[in-house]
Order: sequence, then structure tokens, then C-alpha cells
Amino acid sequence: MIVACKGEPVEQAVAAEPTATPSASAYVSPALAEEVARQKRIHQAACKPDETPIFTCTFADGKRVAVCGAGEWLGYYRFGGATPELELSGGKYANAMYSGGGEDQIAFDNGDTRYIVFSRMVRTGWDDEGHNVPAISDGVVIERAGKFAAIRLCHDPDVLPVQTGAANAVWEDERELFTDETIRADPTDHE
Repeated sequence: MIVACKGEPVEQAVAAEPTATPSASAYVSPALAEEVARQKRIHQAACKPDETPIFTCTFADGKRVAVCGAGEWLGYYRFGGATPELELSGGKYANAMYSGGGEDQIAFDNGDTRYIVFSRMVRTGWDDEGHNVPAISDGVVIERAGKFAAIRLCHDPDVLPVQTGAANAVWEDERELFTDETIRADPTDHE
């Protein structure tokens, strides 16, 4: 399971395992296999079988958001419960690297409203051993007429952060983030 050590999701790590006849070196524990199956159920629930899950999460109120890839330049943004309340198609993708982290954003437009899904990691300081102490956040920034309207942060342990490889398979990287308002997700000094 060397792939899993590279920071890839468990399901990608298992998918990368050889499919040859099982041997002792290719053994996958029942617990890992169940976790992979659970993750697939969670993330596939919002995407159709022929779509690729790029991002999924649940908010504190139980509503879900998902971004699913459906082909070159075509992604879907879905928000709501078991049945989406809002579904948008299209999308644009951007990625930025930071010292000690980075950020992915996927933007979908609906008239003068823009929904920007993000996964963000920023350095918050150093621990006693000199290691980076990051803050990781995922969510959606909502802008109306180009101005900040709201931010919704993911509130579940099963978040699927923006999958950079899957996003790059759908969209070309715009190379400039769509909003700086994701900074509102960062911890403040008084937290």
C-alpha cells in the first residue's frame, strides 16, 4: 500500500494495487476493504455511475455538496439532500501552491451568483519539533454580483477534498484563484 503513503485517498490506493492473483504481499485487510467500500458509497451517492467524484462534503445542517466530473470541460455542482435543490453544469478549476500548503477551487456560475468549492491547507505555525502545523478546510464560498455573500464549511469526517488529478482531467487549470474569501475558513488567533 505504498500509494496510500503518498497522501492519496484509500480508494485510489486500493485501485492502484495490482489485480493479479492475490498473494500474501497483495493482501488487503478486511477493515481496509470495508473502509474503501464505505468511502465509495459516500462519494458515489452524489455522482452518477458514469461520473467521477471530484469533491463531496456534508454541512452542519445535513445538506450535501458534490462536484462530479462528466467529461472534458463538463462538471456538475449539486447541492441539497437526497435530491439536489440546485444543480449547475460547466465549471472552472484553479490551483495555487502556498508555502506549507495550497488551495484548489472549482467555480460554477448561476446568473450573478458564483459558487466556489474549495479545499485549502495553510500553515498556522510550527510545533516544538519544527514541523509545519497546517489548518485544513473545505467548503463553498458564495458570491453575488462579484461580492462575498456567504461561506459554508464542511462539517463531516468523510469529506472528499478536491481531487486535483480528477479536476485536471475535466478542466484546464486557470492558474489564478477565483476568490480570496476562503481565508475566512482559517483559524483566528482567538480560537
